Amino acid sequence: MVFRDMPKMRKLHRLACLLLGICFVFVSHSQTQIERIENSPYPSSSQPDTLYIFHDDLFTHDELLLLQSIQGLCSKVEPKIYRDKGSGSSIWIQDLAENYGVYISEEMDGNIDTVLTLIPEGVTGYILCNLNDNSTNVANSLCGPLNTIAVTSQLQNLVEAKGYVQLLDVRDRDEQWVLDNYDTLLNDELVTYQREDKALFLGDYSIFTNSFHFYDEIHGLTTENAFSRMSPNSLLFGWGDDEYQTVSKSSRFSIGVHPADWGFNISSLTNFNANTEQQVSSMNHDIEPETHTVCFLMSDGDNIQWMLNLFAEDNRWFGSENRGLMDIGWTIPPSLSEIAPTVMAKIYSMAASTDLGLDYFVAGPSGHSYHFPELFPELEASCSLMNDYLEKSGLTIVNILGNNPSETVFQPELKQYLKQDQVRGLFYYDYSNYSKMKGQLDCYALKPVVAARYNLWGGFETCESLAQKINNASRDPYNTDAYTLVAVHAWSNSVDSLLYVRSLLDQGVRVVAPDAFIQLISDAICAPQELQDLILEVFPNPFSETIRLRIKGYQSVDFDIKIKDVNGKEIPTSIVRQETFDGWVCDFMIKNILAGVYFVNFSSPNHNEVIKVLKAD
Repeated sequence: MVFRDMPKMRKLHRLACLLLGICFVFVSHSQTQIERIENSPYPSSSQPDTLYIFHDDLFTHDELLLLQSIQGLCSKVEPKIYRDKGSGSSIWIQDLAENYGVYISEEMDGNIDTVLTLIPEGVTGYILCNLNDNSTNVANSLCGPLNTIAVTSQLQNLVEAKGYVQLLDVRDRDEQWVLDNYDTLLNDELVTYQREDKALFLGDYSIFTNSFHFYDEIHGLTTENAFSRMSPNSLLFGWGDDEYQTVSKSSRFSIGVHPADWGFNISSLTNFNANTEQQVSSMNHDIEPETHTVCFLMSDGDNIQWMLNLFAEDNRWFGSENRGLMDIGWTIPPSLSEIAPTVMAKIYSMAASTDLGLDYFVAGPSGHSYHFPELFPELEASCSLMNDYLEKSGLTIVNILGNNPSETVFQPELKQYLKQDQVRGLFYYDYSNYSKMKGQLDCYALKPVVAARYNLWGGFETCESLAQKINNASRDPYNTDAYTLVAVHAWSNSVDSLLYVRSLLDQGVRVVAPDAFIQLISDAICAPQELQDLILEVFPNPFSETIRLRIKGYQSVDFDIKIKDVNGKEIPTSIVRQETFDGWVCDFMIKNILAGVYFVNFSSPNHNEVIKVLKAD
């Protein structure tokens, strides 16, 4: 065979190679592995190169329920659907187009028929349900594991005309029926706790993750059964009618809470990679004489749905044009780095950093999820996981929300946080009153634990009363009373509220960001304590058969204790070590020795201390 037009053939060959290369680029991009930390509970699929945008106001609620189920099913393979309701959702989709190479198509918007063309291959059936009742939650629970769509009677004829067959009719079923019949098909690391009248939110993520999607009274039987089946350190998306009861009940089952009841698009947003590390200055801050130091911390950063919706665009908060005129602390969930990575990256990129002020983020209550530490049985494992999320999101300070029965900021469980290498300090609030501890602070080595001194919140302090109290406070930077952490209630205050408070502050009052606040306390308060001599206390003395050695000011595990007689002979003992907030408690059991003088020898790489004790007759 003779090719008469070789140049043309070469051009076609090059064109074919080019097209193949382009296809390879798109396929490679869509199959990009989504980054997750080790032991991450958040599933992933593939990063999309195209998203079809749909505006909620162009669809009925029945259509949105169907669209939501298709969105969740698509995301199991590769996200294709994005709902735009304005507010934050418009910011995130624009960011995806501008910074992540995603092609945004509106060609299907407003037409439920075209949405059906996006249903993944292999989906052949539907679940018939009602809108906004128990059966809606049943459908949102089962569409994922059964690979099917959620349909109401309003759209039943439409989907059947497209060839889809009814798999289940759940209109008279409730969530307990799901557990009784499909428990083994459901995710045991994620659960959705969502009221029935919020049927058009979180459903896509429940379907994507095969999560049980339910609502019941927080102390009801279905809630008990749902929580009992979950693995330790699992996570709840959604919200209940009572914050305290929801969080305390979840905490007792070692379930962390993600307030996310008005969240949507999470199944799409979770499937992106982004740089989620907070960019901060490494500048060192000097201790200034005759100065009172203040840090303002905005509340509610644990709230996933707030982050996704109003937070970034509302002029009360991160949408304010006045950010950057003073230092402000904000809270953010470290797990946003995997729940919605591009959202976290965009928020970080919006943070102000000027000569007048900056925005600085700390981890919201109480780490990578909202829980009460004192009620959380698997706290040690939770804090270890949190440490990885802190590293991934560039956070070093954690805001703790708990229930402290004492009058001091010290709680033994806080040590689980402070042992993490990513943690530089803690801000502690008591749930009953964020400023209950009245500004107390303590140190774990060089890591401060600081309680809120005042609440800027209706019923507590006004802008004027707060400024007056701060102006009258100590200005000795080596005194703990010279530092004030202000818990700012986000729903009743704004950036402008904080600017007004600052305008009322006198000379000698210094407003700093959270990182500077922690560093200054560490240098001025914690460092001098660290240099103090080791404190050893033995009691009872004289003793009978037991001795307790209290070690203060030494946190390392690298030490040894021996008991010897006057001749230097070691006495056999059984020792039980218990770590405490500022050191150790060691209990000795000593039997069958004569009355007389003995010596407790404590040794470490930098210490060699001896205490004389008496054995009673």
